[in-house]
Amino acid sequence: MKSIFKRIFSLVLFSYLAYFLILNQGLVGGFMIAGMFLITCMVLFIASIMGIIKGSLKFMKLQNVGEAVGLMVYSILLTFVVILVGVINSFVVYTTGDPHQSKNDKVRLFASTLFQVSSQAELLKTEKNGVTYFYSEKNKDEISKMNEVLQREREIFNSFLGTNDEGGLTIEFHEDYDSLEAGYGAEEVAGYYNLGNKSIHLVPTDESWELILVHEYSHYQSHLFSNQHGLSITRIPSWFEEGIADYFAEESNFWYDLESVELIDFHDLDSQQEFDNAATDVYDPYTQSFLAVQSLVEAHGKDIIPELLKSRSTDAFYKKLEAMIDMEIEEYKDLFLEEMIAEQNQMMEMLDLAYEQLDKKEYEGVQKTVAEIKKVGDIYDIDAAEWILVDAQLDQGNFEEAAGLLNRKIEEGTEEFLIEDLFFLAEIYLLIDPQLSLEAALKAEKANQNNEYYFYEEDLVTIYKKINSPDSKAGYRQLLRDEWIYNSYVLKNLTDKLSKEYPGDF
Repeated sequence: MKSIFKRIFSLVLFSYLAYFLILNQGLVGGFMIAGMFLITCMVLFIASIMGIIKGSLKFMKLQNVGEAVGLMVYSILLTFVVILVGVINSFVVYTTGDPHQSKNDKVRLFASTLFQVSSQAELLKTEKNGVTYFYSEKNKDEISKMNEVLQREREIFNSFLGTNDEGGLTIEFHEDYDSLEAGYGAEEVAGYYNLGNKSIHLVPTDESWELILVHEYSHYQSHLFSNQHGLSITRIPSWFEEGIADYFAEESNFWYDLESVELIDFHDLDSQQEFDNAATDVYDPYTQSFLAVQSLVEAHGKDIIPELLKSRSTDAFYKKLEAMIDMEIEEYKDLFLEEMIAEQNQMMEMLDLAYEQLDKKEYEGVQKTVAEIKKVGDIYDIDAAEWILVDAQLDQGNFEEAAGLLNRKIEEGTEEFLIEDLFFLAEIYLLIDPQLSLEAALKAEKANQNNEYYFYEEDLVTIYKKINSPDSKAGYRQLLRDEWIYNSYVLKNLTDKLSKEYPGDF
């Protein structure tokens, strides 16, 4: 019995020693110390076998077979501990590139990749609608906005992909990007999804938090899709995974100068490591991935996404994709961007034509051109086209009709354009009823607060309040002096209106 207690004490002591020494090292140092421990364990294991065979081993003080078996168990357990600690140290140092983290931080970060624990110490924890949140007291109020977006997106994804998200997702808030980059192991990271424990990591105060959240949530939904169909999580090329994530986050080629976009072989973006390492000062793998997915969807419809996600391997994915597009992926790389550039140039020509028709007061031509734009354009093209229609009404002096068009756009449009539309409406109402201008500006201010989207640097609402006070003339002067009227048609008509109402003052 005394011998057993000695073995247990010795195992605990040497396990802690291995934990202390290995986790205080970098990659090479950790390997070397772990190797020394493993050599010792191997010697002990061989000695235990000899003791079992001979019945005793005097130089190792093994008096009988039982003690030899005990030494064998001891060597196996210590080997397991050393390998585990060595794996933890190697994984964390290799992933983060930081060998100087504390022992506790290394263990926590490793555990967070496998289990639903936070990668950062001292975070609070709560659950809402099946989602676990790790957060600091400072960011507690950010949970509600995340929850609202996730509930909306959950319904959309579940319906489109046929998944069933009943909970299991974790979202961890990071205070800064240094913490985020340390967790992911790469620089310039805005957010990431951990496959191991189904967790999304992001900085909740990032101005693009919603786009980041939806992007990473799409990875989680893809994970659910894989599990539901019994498929390997890593079977799909990373460029397609990242491309559909940006697509679901409602990215648009409107923001890209397609003429300057660089492309590389799609096969060089198959694995996540290849994808992450592909980025350079002139090349962005996310750009190529998103544009490729958008091109595929425009040509073949959204259903191409779940169909390709059903592929059982990377090779099967490419075979299915090439059959759909009726060409090899190398040929597709050379063609799809050229087609997008041609389409973008055509759209710009149509928008330019609409403005030329407006300048020539060819209002029927404007209507027809706008109708064509709305047939083939994306949400940004359609937004611009609808503003042209409003401008056409303003140019004709049809202020009520202009306001009506914009109100319909607001009712039917997307939240992304809401604030600008409301402030534009406030400008138009200055030509009709200043009180309505104030109401529109107040709605814009409320939307601005809810979305944390600070489009206007000044408190424009204060000026609209002044316009609706006994000191209205001072309000109008400030509005014009500070150049807060952005629409040229409103500016011209408002200046004419004020010149008549306040002769000699404007």
